[in-house]
Amino acid sequence: MLWLCLYLPRLPAEALGLRDAREVVVAQRGASRWLSCDSGRLAAGTPLATALSLNAELRALPRRPKAEQAMLLALAHGLYRYGSPVHAELRELDEVGALPQALIWLEIGASLRLFGGWPTLRAQVQALLAEQQHEAQLAVAPTRAAAALLASRGEPAYLPTQEALLAALASLPVSSLYWPHSEIEVLHSLGLRRLAQLFALPRAAFARRFGPERLRQLDQLRGLAAEPAQALLPPTQFRRRFELLGETAQVEGLLFALRRLCLELQAWLRARDTGLLALRLSCEHAQRRRSLQLLRLASAHRDGERLFTLLRERLMREPLPAPVRALELRSLELAEPVAIAHDLFDTQAQAQQNFQATLERVAARLGESAVWQPALQADHRPDRACQGERAGAVNAGDLPPRPLWLLARPLPLPGTPQLEPDFERIESGWWDGADQRRDYHSAEWQNARVWVYRPRDGEDARWYLQGLWG
Repeated sequence: MLWLCLYLPRLPAEALGLRDAREVVVAQRGASRWLSCDSGRLAAGTPLATALSLNAELRALPRRPKAEQAMLLALAHGLYRYGSPVHAELRELDEVGALPQALIWLEIGASLRLFGGWPTLRAQVQALLAEQQHEAQLAVAPTRAAAALLASRGEPAYLPTQEALLAALASLPVSSLYWPHSEIEVLHSLGLRRLAQLFALPRAAFARRFGPERLRQLDQLRGLAAEPAQALLPPTQFRRRFELLGETAQVEGLLFALRRLCLELQAWLRARDTGLLALRLSCEHAQRRRSLQLLRLASAHRDGERLFTLLRERLMREPLPAPVRALELRSLELAEPVAIAHDLFDTQAQAQQNFQATLERVAARLGESAVWQPALQADHRPDRACQGERAGAVNAGDLPPRPLWLLARPLPLPGTPQLEPDFERIESGWWDGADQRRDYHSAEWQNARVWVYRPRDGEDARWYLQGLWG
């Protein structure tokens, strides 16, 4: 197996949506507080008191491990399309100054040929990370433990073979292990500085001194022990909540979180290879109140920026009823996205996509009732078969070819038009008092192609003009 590991050193800040350099995320144990990730010139692990002495304008914000875990899983679900199985873990050491390790693994052995090799796959993963504004360090190795160790050190290693892995591990310092500081100090006191020295120790003696769990972890680095873990699968529905740093009554204060949620939704849709037809945005207020925005699309797609634009237009249209504390985005209806074949010299496909996007924006800005489209109904009678429906409505079925231009009232013709051989017979409506029994033909009349019918009751032999072909 070949594992790609992503280590996210700034996940504590990303989970809070920090954009101000003066804001830092702080972990706490007892009375001790320290920085959970780098911030400008301040390194992760720096005591908060030291950081404040260097910059008195810092604003310390507590970590939100639940938000970090939710964001880690959302990113892992989006990465599913690049390899599987996928695993994610947020590791913690219960000691002062310890930094969390946010890790995602993908098995990419079967994906390399599909994506054209490691450089191409790496570029696509990095593009997804940049799109969602994540900072990550990548490494590839035959074991999950080794890939995590190399990624956490910031070394962009690509070690596809066991021989390359063993050579790289041998030279690493023992301090690179994610073990408590006290255990690392014991190793140093024994003169053990490199992993190669640990690997060379008698196994039984090492297990007696440091415990069988530490021996198992060293074996996992080299692929000598199994690495059991629960594989992740993208959920069947998307549901993500983003808690804001504080309440905001302005739509502009929601846009950063909203855009991030839309891009996470885009990655989830791509991972599941599906499209979106409807979603719900919940704005959470004080006292557990919520205001809802339901958005229905003109056609199924998975464009996160397009979704963000529509939701922004919808929020701008109506003032917020109260300050917002959190946003929740949820998929409601999924469908196969419309796949349009793009020809080098054909602009029709792009024009169709632009038209659908324009319809969605108009509906978002003016309301869904402002946009409608002709849609087929479950009725064969021409005056009832096509009715105005909201944009994106699903047609009730198929009918034979009919003109779009139908007269409000059929007009009797003074003569017999030149009929085409094919015709459509309609016998319907007896149950609602609007019985129709007619034979419809396309025909030529006064140099125009028309759609005409003649009643089949035998009492009226005239032809009637029902519609005109374009």
